[in-house]
Amino acid sequence: MNFLRKINFKKISLTAGLCVGYLLILMTSACIDSEDTGILEGCPRPKEADATGLKQVFFSPYQNNRYSTSSDTVLLSQFGFNFELEIQEKENQNSGSLPGQALALSCIQTYTIRNISNITVVLTEPFAGLPTGTDIAYLLITPDKKRISELREFENVSVYFGSNLEITPPNYSRLKTRTFLFLKNGTRTFIDTTSPYLKTN
Repeated sequence: MNFLRKINFKKISLTAGLCVGYLLILMTSACIDSEDTGILEGCPRPKEADATGLKQVFFSPYQNNRYSTSSDTVLLSQFGFNFELEIQEKENQNSGSLPGQALALSCIQTYTIRNISNITVVLTEPFAGLPTGTDIAYLLITPDKKRISELREFENVSVYFGSNLEITPPNYSRLKTRTFLFLKNGTRTFIDTTSPYLKTN
């Protein structure tokens, strides 16, 4: 009887030890994640990926369950110039989270993309006194106050990029552009677009 009790005690001790060890691993992982300022707590780490092209260029505001089109009229103050990258994830990656680690509902997958050279947005028709062929990427400002023309490092980023237009055109102008994505291997892709009519007053 005493022998059985000793066996059961050893089993319980071993199980408790394993549980405590696993909890310590989870707590350590949470501390490491929270100290990484580029990663939101509870979110997966960025995945390595290569950009392969531009998936779409689209315009804010988002109304009536759709983004604005070239036939719409929108307030300049609500207008946004947005684009989505087309990417290919690199193989053999893990999310950086341990089993049992819950992900925050607000998380979106982010990426580290190292093969982009630069992005330009070239006028295909005159706009706000600027001639055809002008690169207006310097007039497109992202939410973190960077100009599209300045983007060179793409670490911990979404595939979606938004920007506001830092110029006031004549009332009811439309922005006609060709957006280029240049890759470091010398290739480029582009998309032609026409914005909604921009109401300035």
